[in-house]
Amino acid sequence: MNRAAIRHPVPPTRSRTIPVGPAFAFALVLAVAAVVVAPPPRAFASDHADPIDPFNRERLEGGITDLFVFPVLADGSPAFPFERTDDVSLAKPDLKPRRALSDEERSQIKNLIVILCVRRALTETGKLRLEPYTYRVHIDKHTSIDFDDTPGDAPTPTAAGEGYMFSESASKPKVSRPTGAEARLRYGGRIPVSNTIEDDVLVEFKLKNDASLREFRVVKGLLNASDKDVRLVEDLEDLKVDPDRITAWAGVRDDPFIFPAFFQTNVIAMVMSIPMSAFKEGTKDWIVWGTSHSGSRQIDHVGRSLRTQNPRFELLNTLPPREHVEAIIEEHEHPSLARDIALRFNFQSMFAYRRWDFVPDVMVFTTRFPVGFPNGRLLTDDVAPLLAQHGDTLLLELSHHVGGWPRATTNDKDFLKTFPYLAAPWPDRAPTPPPTLNPWNKAKLVGIVVGLVALLALENWAVAYFYHRRKLRRRYVL
Repeated sequence: MNRAAIRHPVPPTRSRTIPVGPAFAFALVLAVAAVVVAPPPRAFASDHADPIDPFNRERLEGGITDLFVFPVLADGSPAFPFERTDDVSLAKPDLKPRRALSDEERSQIKNLIVILCVRRALTETGKLRLEPYTYRVHIDKHTSIDFDDTPGDAPTPTAAGEGYMFSESASKPKVSRPTGAEARLRYGGRIPVSNTIEDDVLVEFKLKNDASLREFRVVKGLLNASDKDVRLVEDLEDLKVDPDRITAWAGVRDDPFIFPAFFQTNVIAMVMSIPMSAFKEGTKDWIVWGTSHSGSRQIDHVGRSLRTQNPRFELLNTLPPREHVEAIIEEHEHPSLARDIALRFNFQSMFAYRRWDFVPDVMVFTTRFPVGFPNGRLLTDDVAPLLAQHGDTLLLELSHHVGGWPRATTNDKDFLKTFPYLAAPWPDRAPTPPPTLNPWNKAKLVGIVVGLVALLALENWAVAYFYHRRKLRRRYVL
């Protein structure tokens, strides 16, 4: 009998290929194309740019933009601000130590002003959703701050192996960074032990969707903080600040950040005036930071300007300051895949840690010296060139992208001399559309996606076709 004439039953075979029909391929093309042509997030600076949200999933109401801390006299004016005697020079940074305030000057300080700003680039106030969020100001009064020079401040030649700051294999530097003087200039002071940082004072703001105060609560830490000692301001037109009472206000104001890209835009501001008598007598040093929350989830963090805005510090946004140094060390020694790849492609300016980076992101303020960034922060502080003096140049470079020449060094509106200090808001207007890809580049990318999907479909079809053809041939051979 001709065995070729015998038909053997062919058992069903289970294909291991992915079924790619026209509907599936079309849906995949649409999904990828939507991501490709979607407008990217706008690039901003200071703390305006974080937390990083490449797909715009978070509402901007949770993003903190600025934190200001400064003392005032009985008349409400800033108390003994630091006055620079020369222009800021990037070639020769101002290294002169600030003079010490006298006991008599400190006795004239009546209140501490804290301003927390959120919701960058605000131009439409009718669509705000502020009620789901909680905003907190944290103050640590117990952690030690060092304002003295250290042995590393003495000029010494660079040791062998320290010339390339980004090298993972470079020898360990003999000088601990930041040094005492360096820490004063970069951060306002040196915190020798950062894992003790914890808020002694906690103040909480909850807002209505029109940006007015819904709830203001002194959770802990301030003396004379009962309801009768707290005044919530509703009408700024009839405002008389009692310097002996805690005063709080919230609303829409002009963005105070001296940065042309945010001129003629607004922010949501929370302002409070705290009597110095609400702190323990003799308190001279404060560590301050702000956070935003949605339910139990922390969204954003702000301490000193231009820390968490840097991509290398994005990981700090959801951590308490006592964990910051440990987190930076861990990320430096065991980098994430994305940061490691960026470093190998020579993006050190954005992703490499500097030897002065291993400090917590907090704002240091002391009444030992005149106020002015980085000792607290005044509204008039132009932080971009001040930071660029000591190596953090990203903000200064970005500040030249928008605006005329020369670069603006003052705000686009004059600040008020008294509470709430921020300038009046700009009128509502339609928001500026975010930048998008060039139409030709959109078409190119969509074409690439379509080609890849077609190639995937062809590959699946080819594998299935030749696999079944081989099975059929073996069937007739047997």
